[in-house]
Amino acid sequence: MLIANMDSTGAGAAPATSGANAQLQSLAHDVTFTWAALHPIDATNEGIAGYDGMLDHPSAAENARDLGLIHSWQSTLASISVAGEPRRVRDDATLLRAQLVAMERKLTVYRRGRKNYAGPGLAILDVIYTQFQYLPIAGRTQATHADVEAAWSAITARLQQAPGYIRAGEALVTEPGRLQGEVGAEELAGAPDFFNGPLTDAAKAQLPAPAFAKFTAARDATLREIAREKAYIDAHAAKWPENFVIGRSEYDAMLRDELLLPYSAATIEPMATDELAHGWATSYWIQHNARIRDVALGAPSGGGLAPGGAALIPYYRTQIEYLRDFVTSHKVITVPKWLGQIEVVETPKFLQPVSPGASMNPPRTFSRETIGFYYITPPVSLAAAAARLDPNEDFDRDRILSTAAHEAMPGHFLQLSIARRNPDLIRKIQNSDSFSEGWAYYGEEMFVVLGLYGDGLDGPYYTAQWERVRGARAIVDAKLASGELSEPQAVSFFAKQTGFSSAAAKAAVDGIALDPGAVISYTVGRQQIDLLEHEYFAAMGTRGTLEDFHDRLMCYGSTPLSIVEPELLDDLSKPLSQVQQAAGAL
Repeated sequence: MLIANMDSTGAGAAPATSGANAQLQSLAHDVTFTWAALHPIDATNEGIAGYDGMLDHPSAAENARDLGLIHSWQSTLASISVAGEPRRVRDDATLLRAQLVAMERKLTVYRRGRKNYAGPGLAILDVIYTQFQYLPIAGRTQATHADVEAAWSAITARLQQAPGYIRAGEALVTEPGRLQGEVGAEELAGAPDFFNGPLTDAAKAQLPAPAFAKFTAARDATLREIAREKAYIDAHAAKWPENFVIGRSEYDAMLRDELLLPYSAATIEPMATDELAHGWATSYWIQHNARIRDVALGAPSGGGLAPGGAALIPYYRTQIEYLRDFVTSHKVITVPKWLGQIEVVETPKFLQPVSPGASMNPPRTFSRETIGFYYITPPVSLAAAAARLDPNEDFDRDRILSTAAHEAMPGHFLQLSIARRNPDLIRKIQNSDSFSEGWAYYGEEMFVVLGLYGDGLDGPYYTAQWERVRGARAIVDAKLASGELSEPQAVSFFAKQTGFSSAAAKAAVDGIALDPGAVISYTVGRQQIDLLEHEYFAAMGTRGTLEDFHDRLMCYGSTPLSIVEPELLDDLSKPLSQVQQAAGAL
């Protein structure tokens, strides 16, 4: 089944079905847009137009239908012969196979829909927030009053359906987990702040009285359901078992078959241990240097304390512009002229329990917008955060620069903005964390060496702090997923190795436990890029430059680096402009 309703920046009509490449693209089109039509929340999150006012109806029958559909796609893929095809076509088949395996295992192995009682309410909260973020404003970016009316009509329609969706989703939770419930309840607690605050303020400003009345009725009904869901969790979660363990064999299968990593848990642990040790050693070297210079770590050696209050967000914008100038003047990477803008906003309260630091939402894959949202959670006290050298709170200029380089420029915002323009649909829909997080993490130490912080010490010290965090995360991840560590044991280890407070360590470990395989992406991705960089310079010799390597690296989508490496090396015989043109990067 093919879905014709799609955004102008989507794939358009299904490609012709002659030849292996065309067949693969047609299958990717079917997978992407058929799934979007059946799962409207996913469509909104991907920026596929036409579904923002809809919700599906979670049920066992829906899950069975989805599994059957996935199996039919797997059969179609198996029937497409790629023997003798160019590497890129064979790689596209590998990428689709991994994607379908991940979709299948979500239903058959991980079964998160059966374990997370907060899941249905959180799905509504998250998707309404996404719609709120991208509300059109008449007169800007060619938006009309009709666009504004349509956007609010979709939000109201979705809220009207939300109570039924939440109850249907809860009915599927037959194996509720304590950790999923407790973490989810924390997020649900922030729903009234968002619904009654920014969302209602915007509705009041943009809607006529009759439409506003419909919105408030739907809002209140949804809030009642979310409150009921949270109350049920609060009353029962303590009695629910810990059921986040998936087992070592399933964990390794995920790395191999879904993430296409050339590593297992056994090979990642020593890699992470080395990373952790290097982070500690670097921390001690910098502390020694600070004593020799007789300067304190923190703001005195980090460019000064950031301003508080209303001046903080403009200060972030200034640092992002500085980074843009730095990467250009130091020939780190080419910043495309078409690149969109970054909005710096405070993290909404309902997201703060799972995202206490900075984060980035790039432009959605298929949407028209080019804007990205950089979320920050301002410290209650910048001075207090500085006094304890808190790794989760960016209190001085250099820590803000480091995090902004990771999240925005040239990290996630730049890289993902380029990736979504890839004309190969299979590459366009890739979302490999090992690429995106590996790229952003790779840049952290690079900027220390390139002189972003001058002779300041706090930027390098902050980088070393977070190297320890990444190493500790990667060690904890497999051990939690396999059941080798309990949650309290993991929290104790993590706090000791990172300097996180007990509360921050628990929040971090809980996030790791509920999303196995995610946090290793920093460690494995950085190593893969480091090794690829060496292969690039070994092949290019004196013709190679850092800027050329980075510009080429951006041309393969957010694709697993095991796929990117041989393709990039094959393409070294081509001019950079030809590679960029093929990737839609120009």
